[in-house]
Amino acid sequence: MTTSKNHLGKQKNRLILQRMNTEIIHTGDGSCTLRNECFGETYHSINGAVAESMHIFINLGLRNFSNRNISILEIGYGTGLNAMLTFIENQPLGNTIFYHGIEKFPIGTETFMQFVKHTPYISEKLDDKIATKFCDNWDSEMEISQNFKLQKQKIDFEAFSPALKYDLIYFDAFSPDTQPEMWTMENLRKIINNLTDNGIFVTYCCKGILKQNLRNLGMNVRRMPGPKGKRHVIRATKDTNISL
Repeated sequence: MTTSKNHLGKQKNRLILQRMNTEIIHTGDGSCTLRNECFGETYHSINGAVAESMHIFINLGLRNFSNRNISILEIGYGTGLNAMLTFIENQPLGNTIFYHGIEKFPIGTETFMQFVKHTPYISEKLDDKIATKFCDNWDSEMEISQNFKLQKQKIDFEAFSPALKYDLIYFDAFSPDTQPEMWTMENLRKIINNLTDNGIFVTYCCKGILKQNLRNLGMNVRRMPGPKGKRHVIRATKDTNISL
């Protein structure tokens, strides 16, 4: 008897969902992260969840834009921390943002609200009504404010086909050791192809194969100092002078 690849995939997804119970872990900067039992990894650095996201995605990514209309794609929406920080930290920058996060296995609302509660940097700046919007109503566009629209899409990255051009990509999937399929050349190509000229790609991962793949896709790759506990991270820009 043979079992179809599709059936095996569904069985794997059910197993992951059954083991999605997560544990709240306090991190070095007073914020918290979640540990995913199935993947055996935390969603954020134990040295400081907010500090890590601020350093990589806000300082190296978002703060390159001001008073513009921009689209942001996040691969690995996870806890929603990067989206919430983007909303908060964009206030003085004055951008009008469309934020598109994709995630195959969204965390539950109760877990999300506990995460927010235990992360003072978020809970002190967002009331529960606003915070809930970053978790509820998947697969529909929501207006968080006049200048911030959010779409959370529940989808497998391998099945995702971007229809928009993005100015900034946050690549925040679990590590290549845990989810190698997320980091393949084919998956990177389809989002880099939809990155605007001089658009920015940021990620915590600094593996040599990732840097080489990004260069092969026409990106100008820079190894940047990392947050506490991590030596380096990647910031890459789409180089319009490179012919592929």
